[in-house]
Amino acid sequence: MEFSLTEITANLERGDFTGNIVVKNFEAPEIDMQLHADFDIPFIVRFLNLNEVKDTNGSVEMELKFHDIVDLDHPEKVLNNLNQAYFAELKIKDLTFNSSELPAPLEDLDVHLIMNGKQAQLDQFNLTLGNSDLSITGTLSDLPAIVHHAHKPIDVALDIKSNMLDVAQLTNYSVKDSIGINERIENLKLDLSFNALASTFTESLHLPQGEFFIDNFYADLKNYPHTLHDFKADVIIDEDNLSIVDFSGFIDTSDFHINGNIYDYYYWLQEELNGDVDFDISVTSDLVKFDNLFAYQGENFVPEDYRHEEINKLELHLKSNLHYETNQLNSIKVDLDQFDGKMKVHPLKFENFNGSFQYEDDHFMIQNFKGKMGRTSFEMGLNYFIGEDQGIKKRDNSFNLKSAFVDFDALSNYDLSTAAPSIVNTSTTVKKTPVVVHEDAFNVYELPFTDMQFNVNIEHFIYHRLDLKNMIGQLRTTQDHVIYVDTLSMNAAGGKMALKGSLNGSDPNNIILEPNLQLTNVDLDQLLFKFENFGQDVILSENLHGKLTSGITGKISVYPDLTANIGKSEIHLDAQVLNGRLENYAPVLMLSDYFGDKDLTKVRFDTLQNHMDITSGKISIPNMTIESTLGHMEISGTQDMNGEIDYYLRIPWSVMLKATRNKIFGAKENDLKTEDEIIKVNSEKRTRYINLNITGTIEDYDIKLKKDK
Repeated sequence: MEFSLTEITANLERGDFTGNIVVKNFEAPEIDMQLHADFDIPFIVRFLNLNEVKDTNGSVEMELKFHDIVDLDHPEKVLNNLNQAYFAELKIKDLTFNSSELPAPLEDLDVHLIMNGKQAQLDQFNLTLGNSDLSITGTLSDLPAIVHHAHKPIDVALDIKSNMLDVAQLTNYSVKDSIGINERIENLKLDLSFNALASTFTESLHLPQGEFFIDNFYADLKNYPHTLHDFKADVIIDEDNLSIVDFSGFIDTSDFHINGNIYDYYYWLQEELNGDVDFDISVTSDLVKFDNLFAYQGENFVPEDYRHEEINKLELHLKSNLHYETNQLNSIKVDLDQFDGKMKVHPLKFENFNGSFQYEDDHFMIQNFKGKMGRTSFEMGLNYFIGEDQGIKKRDNSFNLKSAFVDFDALSNYDLSTAAPSIVNTSTTVKKTPVVVHEDAFNVYELPFTDMQFNVNIEHFIYHRLDLKNMIGQLRTTQDHVIYVDTLSMNAAGGKMALKGSLNGSDPNNIILEPNLQLTNVDLDQLLFKFENFGQDVILSENLHGKLTSGITGKISVYPDLTANIGKSEIHLDAQVLNGRLENYAPVLMLSDYFGDKDLTKVRFDTLQNHMDITSGKISIPNMTIESTLGHMEISGTQDMNGEIDYYLRIPWSVMLKATRNKIFGAKENDLKTEDEIIKVNSEKRTRYINLNITGTIEDYDIKLKKDK
């Protein structure tokens, strides 16, 4: 049986068409075909009535010579090469058009594709679409082998270049509609190659089986302001699995090397995704620089202390399972069994990291996540529901942390030398606090909260030189932005601390702390010094010493960085200091004229006990009795946030007269022996007092005789 259509000719409005087709034997057709076409594209658009295509221009020229025998039942049976003849050439010149189906107008397209013998060569593909341009060249070693399902190897190569790809324009990026990708790629160069049996292109159920290579990849990105370079990959594709022999490259100066296996990858190629895809992946890197990885559009998404961190000799191994049901990702499970590396800025080493991470049905879980960084070790777990339908919630949100040792100073690279206060003058030790705009700090209360339970058990917690021991706490958060401290206890500074209360941020601009803090037998030398003196100007750790037992309650306004706004707070303090002393304390040094030769630089006392109130930035001190090495005295008064003081002192005449006499005539030998003894008033004798009133500030004050009304 034979069919022929010969001497085909057509004169187009602009161009012409000629051809011959002869087909013999329809069971194993022998096809002999010659075609030539040269036509104007606007004519074709009008002829086909393509209304959605506008502003067309350009031309197409095609030449085809084909002679081959194809067995439709057994296409792999290739006949003698002498019976075959292949030549095809396609030229598209200066093609331009616009269409509502395109993200941008096609400014220019030039294509030259030629096949001479068995090799197909894309000699030219130059495209300009909107702001983007693209150039592609490539070769296919044996195209007829694919047609004939031949079991012979073929090679495919593609070289892709672009000066600029406007991904935002090509993907119709929109912030409002949450679509597209806001990125621009410049200086793109991508070289790909593929080796495979020709038959797998037509017979494989999934991807052609063979070996796929990225020979080179380079790109400069704008919003992710980094350079991707020296990317290379070697991936072996079999019937079901992908084997990553090596995938490596650089992001700026950070490098990575990935190898492993992806099992049952073909699930991703189904029209409806159902089933599991498993991973077994290893990642290594000589250097990972956080600056190169986590910045986008000028914003760095890493905590400030770690933004310039580097990890050397990273080794990571994990196994993962992705489960799909009816085109939806139903669950992800990741088992981490290796994570090693050493940081540079925080000179810590990652050791013994392992754990399980799982996402399923809007639930995110972390189980038995353990690790060690320097002296810090931890074991943590997390249950978190991220869905909106509370009806499918299976368990309460919770976070559990257990640790034998947490060195927060090492984790945050805290610098002890710059943080330690310096003594400027022994008479008036004053520390000028840097100006900090607390209102501008990051406000965690502007983020959504959830109902969640936090449980903490830490044996040692090192924070700014303070060693907190046996820290056990239970805390809760609620959706209305309240943090409840149900219980938090610890040993610190030689004593014990216990805290209950709440931190209410329902109004993020008016955060309120309501504490019930109990301190028992705490050493002030450790407490004040290691807590950085609570940010006060007067360095109390250099002045006040002793054992403190105290209770603190109130309603404290705090800034987003949790610094107290004393001017808008109400604080009630019951304090007792035992076996204490004041050294070089400016308010005491003011009284040098009233204590004669007494040593005011070091004043010992046995008990200091009183109740104080701080309201709207003003400290009120009721009458307080102090028995000290200066003698018996009584103090009351107020001090405000501006440093304005209004103190009243009652000093026994006998104490002042004795001190003055010793200064003028010299102290008796017996007095010298008792100079450091605490002097108590004799309650059985009548005592006369001198009443003093100190007003002004510590730097500019006035002392006069005046009795407190």
